Amino acid sequence: MNLESIADLEVFEAVCTEGNFAKAARKTGISIPSISKRISRLERALKVTLFERTTRTIRLTDAGDRFRIRAERILAELDQAEKEAGEEKELKGKIRITAPAPFATRIFPALAAEFRIRHPEIQLEIVFGNEKFNLIENKFDLGIRIMKPIKGTRCEVLMRNPIVAVASPSYLEKVGTPAHISELKNHPILFVDEQANVRVPGTKKTVAELSEDRAVRSNDGSFLCETIAQGSPGILFRSIWDVEKLLESGKLRRVFPDLLLNSDTAVCALFPSGENPPRRAVRFVEFLKSRIL
Repeated sequence: MNLESIADLEVFEAVCTEGNFAKAARKTGISIPSISKRISRLERALKVTLFERTTRTIRLTDAGDRFRIRAERILAELDQAEKEAGEEKELKGKIRITAPAPFATRIFPALAAEFRIRHPEIQLEIVFGNEKFNLIENKFDLGIRIMKPIKGTRCEVLMRNPIVAVASPSYLEKVGTPAHISELKNHPILFVDEQANVRVPGTKKTVAELSEDRAVRSNDGSFLCETIAQGSPGILFRSIWDVEKLLESGKLRRVFPDLLLNSDTAVCALFPSGENPPRRAVRFVEFLKSRIL
C-alpha cells in the first residue's frame, strides 16, 4: 500500500465520520473537489460504489459500509505501527541485567552490540554471575536465568536447553570414540551440578551415574568447555548453545551425534516480581527472543 492509497483511506474515513464532503474538507484541510476526486479514485480502484450521492446528501452503500470496517482496521494498525516505531526510536535509559557467565560470554556480546547500535541512547549494565541475585534488592531490571520456566508474564523463554556429549578430537583419537553409552564408564565425565540428574535416553541412568570418574568440577560450564577444548581427557555433557561455536571451529566433536538430552530447564528472561518492568527492558527481551528463538 503506497502513501497515496493511505491518504485516500483517511479521506474516505473523514467523509464517513463527517457525513458530507464539505465537513470532511474542513477536517482534513483538503478542498471539496480534491475530496471528491480521491473518493472517485478509490471507487475505481475497488471497482465498487462507496457512496450514494444526491445534491444534498451522501450515504454509504452496503459495499461502502463493509469497506469502512476494513479501512478502520487498516488505519488503526497503521497508527499503532507508527506509535510503536516512535517508541522504539525514543528508547533511552539504563537496563541493569544479571546473567550467568556461560550465556553472557557465548551469546550475549553480539546481541548486546546489535541492540546498542539500534538504540544508542540505551545503556546496558550487565552483571555476570551464576548466583541467583534477588532482582528487586539488587535493583535489576532483568535477570537471565537457566531455570525451569514458570507460568506468568514475568518469565519469558529465550531458548530451550538441550544437552549434548562432546570431547576434544585429540582425546578421541588417542582413546577411541565410544560407540555406546555403556562405554562411558571407562571415561572421565564432566558436567555442571545443575545437569547431574538429567536422564540419558536409552538408559536408566542420569548423567552423574554414567561414570565414577569426574575429572574436573566447576560451576561454570564455559570453563569446562574450554578445558575439554584444550585437550583435557574426558567427555563433557553440556548445553548445545554453549558448545556450538567450539563444534563449528573443530575444537570439540560430538561423541554421539544423535544423542540429545532434554533438560527441563531453559534460558529464561525474568522480570522482578510484583513490578511493572520498564518499557526498555520489555523491548530488550522482545529483541532477544526475535534473535534467539
